Amino acid sequence: MKNIHFTYILLFVSMGLFAQNTLTYKNNALLTGDSTACREIQFVDPGNAGPNQIWDFSKIEYTGKSPVSSVQPASTTKTSGVQDFNMVLKDSGYDYFMNSTGNNLEERGYVNKEKKMTLSYSEPVVKMRYPFSYGDQFSEPFTGVAFFNENYRIDFSGTNTVSGDAYGTLILPDMVIKNTLRVKSVKKGLQINMCGSTEVNISRYSWYAPGFRYPVMIVSIVENRYRGGAPEVTKTAFVNTQQLHDGSSIASLTQGSPIETSDVSVILFPNPFRDKLSYNYFLRKQVAVSIEITDMSGKSNVRLLKNQIQSEGLHSGELDAVTHNLAPGVYYIRFTFGKQVVVDKVVKI
Repeated sequence: MKNIHFTYILLFVSMGLFAQNTLTYKNNALLTGDSTACREIQFVDPGNAGPNQIWDFSKIEYTGKSPVSSVQPASTTKTSGVQDFNMVLKDSGYDYFMNSTGNNLEERGYVNKEKKMTLSYSEPVVKMRYPFSYGDQFSEPFTGVAFFNENYRIDFSGTNTVSGDAYGTLILPDMVIKNTLRVKSVKKGLQINMCGSTEVNISRYSWYAPGFRYPVMIVSIVENRYRGGAPEVTKTAFVNTQQLHDGSSIASLTQGSPIETSDVSVILFPNPFRDKLSYNYFLRKQVAVSIEITDMSGKSNVRLLKNQIQSEGLHSGELDAVTHNLAPGVYYIRFTFGKQVVVDKVVKI
């Protein structure tokens, strides 16, 4: 009975080490007074959905553009047709009128003075609900009316669907971030004016990292299809790692930081494992690699790799418990990368 109890304690601790990131109002809601400068990058494919993903964006290219967005208090003068907003998000020439509460974030309308366009929603666009984590999803309709040059009317309607579609490790040129949650939003709408109709499909992928309030990376795909013709597609991508953080993410590696800036980074899953343990590691330079499994006493059970020269980039492998006769219990997997050693605890159930 004591052995069973001890095993469950080990499982509980190990699962806690690999807890997924959850978005909350306290940690991730828009804050008035905040201002961020994203770095635009060349468009990259957003990658796969699902658990334990590894998104290798270590080779992204920056365009040199750094658009600035800011969150400001609601204006005392209400914009015509827009109701019940408590802050304004200024981004790329647009003033988005947002209503942020402890439960959700809504877009109530927007204004673009340069384009002479104003939009107000009778049914707002629900952008986020709190708390929100992997596997969560909601879909809400929206309805609005826009005016161009004050008298040219455009009717909007559609559905916005938001899902926590993936989690895993995000690899950027200067850091590796574990426990990253990807949120996918798909806004499908129809614009109707006196000249015809336009179908709009906006897909947006946002990666949220522990300790950062706003997404550290965003990929957007916008498709406009006028009168059923061929779609006009606009693709953009941004990185925002220079925003303020709560400090916990930049702890040293020995303190279990989810963000690593060293020459190597190791990802293990699932942990605990039953039959097979997958391991991935990212190398920033060519180095000799050794991988060894030891038990709690330090006795070597399995040597998977010995002094193999491997190139820069992402590498992967698998530990088969049956092949190596590993009984249920606690083990250490030791990675040696040149002179650097990384040791992780794993549980075989």
